[in-house]
Amino acid sequence: MRRRTIYIVFCVLLCVLCVSCVHDEMEYGVDFSQLPTNGLAFVPYAETDHDLSSSPIDSTAVRRKASCIDGVGLLRGLTESLTASTVHQVSGTYRSVDAYGKPITLSGAVYYPEGRPLKGIIVSGHYTVCADFEVPSKSCHTDAWLATKGYMLVMPDYMGYGSTVDSIPPYMQADLTARHVIDMALAVRSFIASRGLIVQSSDIILAGYSQGANASIHAMRLLEDPTGYPEYANAKMGIRKCYLGGGPYYISAFFQHCVEKNYIAIPSSVPLLILGMNVGRKGYDRIDPKFFFTERTYENYEDWILSKRYTLDQLNELIGTSKLDKILSKDACDLDHPRTRKFYLSLFAHDVPASFVPKAPLYVFHSKGDDIVAFYNAERLQSQLEKAHATNVTYDFDDYGIHGMGYARFLLKLYNDLP
Repeated sequence: MRRRTIYIVFCVLLCVLCVSCVHDEMEYGVDFSQLPTNGLAFVPYAETDHDLSSSPIDSTAVRRKASCIDGVGLLRGLTESLTASTVHQVSGTYRSVDAYGKPITLSGAVYYPEGRPLKGIIVSGHYTVCADFEVPSKSCHTDAWLATKGYMLVMPDYMGYGSTVDSIPPYMQADLTARHVIDMALAVRSFIASRGLIVQSSDIILAGYSQGANASIHAMRLLEDPTGYPEYANAKMGIRKCYLGGGPYYISAFFQHCVEKNYIAIPSSVPLLILGMNVGRKGYDRIDPKFFFTERTYENYEDWILSKRYTLDQLNELIGTSKLDKILSKDACDLDHPRTRKFYLSLFAHDVPASFVPKAPLYVFHSKGDDIVAFYNAERLQSQLEKAHATNVTYDFDDYGIHGMGYARFLLKLYNDLP
């Protein structure tokens, strides 16, 4: 009897010890103070808590038409009873470089649930916005919902918004936007260390939908190419996985398609592209908006696009047409015109290069019914990666609805796949 009692006590102690060991392992975090930040620091300037089960998530989303970004209600209905609902948002600034390589102060936000160890870091690129009040540092972005699963979510505003609202966004400039994404991820390390937050992995998860998918795949490319981008060679920033959804990976094909079809699904996107690609150009290499824009577009583009006052839907209503030849001049709609041809050829530098072979696991999502970013982007990316013998790539292509509904389904799939 005594032996049995001793045996039971021993088993109980062993169980307690095992639980304690598991607990200790769960509590253990990476010492971010010892990791390189490339001299960058994330400096907070505003903080707030959001109860995602009751407060609006990205208040602009509910005002958007079904053909744009929506699905917030769908996400809530599917997950409200399953997840924690409160996240802490910290808006702040960090340093990077502009298109000329000069120092610039950018902004963004981090979201995380307080009071518990964090499983890791998700670096998320947001979809296209036009109004400054829509950016992550100034709103509770829809992607913040991902943080409720126990992660820190890092979201840059992108250049041209937030702290740099007075500058022109370098829209769809691949390397520059990717650098701004990576630099924020590096800068957040100092914030994690200063707050004493426990994060269990220094490897990041890259994620993005629409424009965010474009930014994420190029961030992946830069981080995985230490020879081409030596500034990140010693960053010690591994990629656990990259999630892409509904992305425009071939900007040159997008412009060509608009010209050939004389149609733009989002009327503001081509003016944004032309102005964005002008950022960083000098002298004779600069793009003249007066050549590209019709008289009406030229007279109004500073208010419509550069004021950052209008949402995407509002801007599209102001433009009032999806016909390319009503937005761009006759010569700008002619790919054989020397100036238009030069612009078109310059876009190839911002496509996903044929030599790109991802090293980390890659998940590519796209709805065949996407009405904004054509499905051929995903098909072409798959063909390109298969020709390059890329492994560890998962393709998720189906009729998931229009662009906005695809976004909701993408987020749900990403959430369910997160450890």
